Amino acid sequence: MSGEKLREVFDKRNPRGANDDRHFIALPSDALHYVHHVRMSAEKFFLYQLIIDHYNPKDGYAYPSIERLSVMYSKTPETTSKHLDDLKEVGLIDFPEKGYYVPLVPLDAETFYGEHPDALRNYKDRLKKSEGRRLASAERMQKWRAEQGYSNG
Repeated sequence: MSGEKLREVFDKRNPRGANDDRHFIALPSDALHYVHHVRMSAEKFFLYQLIIDHYNPKDGYAYPSIERLSVMYSKTPETTSKHLDDLKEVGLIDFPEKGYYVPLVPLDAETFYGEHPDALRNYKDRLKKSEGRRLASAERMQKWRAEQGYSNG
């Protein structure tokens, strides 16, 4: 398409680029297994990232208001507050009182699943379903190839 500017590929090793002052919010990779906890969802990771982004090391907490968080999170204040409670329940944040949040370092997978065996069951169930879909797809492909006269060799 003529006239369109090609967009750069995101370089995770150098997210800022050469001469650029963009700001990026980190998501610790050890947090990814938390998605298998019944109280978590992928969207709640964004709320966790907002708390990380607002964390002030000098003060020892992040203190955006629920209203500010709800606008950035694109949820109602009530939903935002419930999702903060979920993040606290799973151990990704703590708050001594509403309005003061502390992002916590996620547990490694082994420790997390040891403390949350239901999350491990959810993970294993999802793996099993995924493997079933993969095998069914391979079987459909094999049948289609046979119908089309392709050899197995």
